[in-house]
Amino acid sequence: MTDTNTYAFVDADTLDVRIVRGEADTEGTVVGRLDAADVPALSEAADKLLATLGFRSVGDWSTVDGGLFTVVEETAAVPTAG
Repeated sequence: MTDTNTYAFVDADTLDVRIVRGEADTEGTVVGRLDAADVPALSEAADKLLATLGFRSVGDWSTVDGGLFTVVEETAAVPTAG
């Protein structure tokens, strides 16, 4: 069965926030970057950024290699680069 969930990933080194759509999307799309001041509360800062982009977290943030990861759902269409 193919994974079609949409995920958010926060890179702990670069503070890039990526949206990853399903298992076929191995890179994700950078949708923003958090400030260094956000480091103590990355998940809260990421939730705020994602909300401005039309996404909301539907689960808890999990620590993974190199950052944080959660399942999100789209609440509004997000423009894509092109």
